[in-house]
Amino acid sequence: MTAEKGRGDKWYYSFLPYNIASGGTNTLIPLFVTEALAGSVAQVGLISAATSLASVPSHILWGDLSDTAKKRRVFVLIGFGGLALSLLLMGLSINFYQYMIANVLMGMLVTAAAPVGTVLILESFKKEDWAKQLASFSKVGGIGWVLGLVLGTVWLGTFTDGDQASAMRALFLLAAGLALVSMFLAYRWVPEPSETIDRSKINGWVHHVPMFHFERMRFLPQRVMHTLKLSSEHLRPENFPTNLRKYYVYVLLTFMGFLTFYVGLPTYLKHYVGMSSTEVFIVYLASSTASALTYTRVGQWATRFGGKKVQSWGVMARTLLFPSFFLVTLVDLPMVGYVVVFCALHAMVGFAWALISVSNNYIVSNCCKPSCRAESSGMYSAMQGSATVVGALMGGYIAQYLGYMVVFVAASCILVVSLGVLSRIDADNGYSEEHAPKIPEQEHGSPAS
Repeated sequence: MTAEKGRGDKWYYSFLPYNIASGGTNTLIPLFVTEALAGSVAQVGLISAATSLASVPSHILWGDLSDTAKKRRVFVLIGFGGLALSLLLMGLSINFYQYMIANVLMGMLVTAAAPVGTVLILESFKKEDWAKQLASFSKVGGIGWVLGLVLGTVWLGTFTDGDQASAMRALFLLAAGLALVSMFLAYRWVPEPSETIDRSKINGWVHHVPMFHFERMRFLPQRVMHTLKLSSEHLRPENFPTNLRKYYVYVLLTFMGFLTFYVGLPTYLKHYVGMSSTEVFIVYLASSTASALTYTRVGQWATRFGGKKVQSWGVMARTLLFPSFFLVTLVDLPMVGYVVVFCALHAMVGFAWALISVSNNYIVSNCCKPSCRAESSGMYSAMQGSATVVGALMGGYIAQYLGYMVVFVAASCILVVSLGVLSRIDADNGYSEEHAPKIPEQEHGSPAS
């Protein structure tokens, strides 16, 4: 089960160009709708919802196929190749419908790599090396995401006097090329383990290894341990305790609120505030950087104070911050002042994301039956995906027909309700005192998503 001699963890870097391409186009995708295709913010929401809707079942399908075929590398290649093809088609799209198809294709194909990368590490290294290797793999992905945002910022900044639509198309093509580089490197470097692991048998402490997760405006899972098995055996109601069912309701509401806010944010900054595309990228870079710099510290807080308390801090912070994005425009500032203020606000939103994301799987692991950990984690991912579909549609259409102030307040109101649900969940004591997963003190790291 150990990695091939001479290969070690070199294959992690095959994911680096892929993550650069993903980070560089995450903010670009909604901006392209309004800038290059003359679309509306409602259409931005429709694009995001359609991508999420395609990615939820495909994410489950690819995970099941990988486990059934007992193959890993081919699914990494499909994910990388799917991203390259999707981004190429986005850059060549001349109308909304072509662009929609390209995004749906991305939702269907890119998810092939998500259920594979994480479990591949467990199959390639000795058990005592799992925590270290999972953290290292996650850091490579996080670095790639931030580098992608930097690339997008610099790239669009060099075309301030030219055709922004053409610059965006060129950035899509560049990102597609980077995804192809990842595909080539994966073919050369990614190992095919001699043995495969049954995901349902993975020990609970693995879920507490720090993993960087950057927020997206659609459901495209980055690094997951379990996928939902669609069978009567895995979906029996008794597999999901009451606390866990309540947490799923909380997850649905929380991510609906997040997507309601986020789906229209790039167009809000661009068209309502008046920022350039480069300045929008800078605002997003502030959030991702704040998340990356605070994951480790937040993990320590979750260990000290409990996952539920830390997660509630993050949601409460966002509840207050979301309307602030509109209120700040009531003050007359020069554009550089707005950029600074929005960078500060979005950095705080990114810090709140770190508070929220580090404890998600920690809480699921605590609340689930130990024998149903795989089903519980897979259902969590499916709930998150379903929430992004509804939230994206709500955010896009509310912003289009009622305005941005209403959409930001609506997002906060949803989060208030979700906090009420969270307050009724015994998230840290879990399934029961005697059945909750026990993690050896010397083995587990900071809890993380």
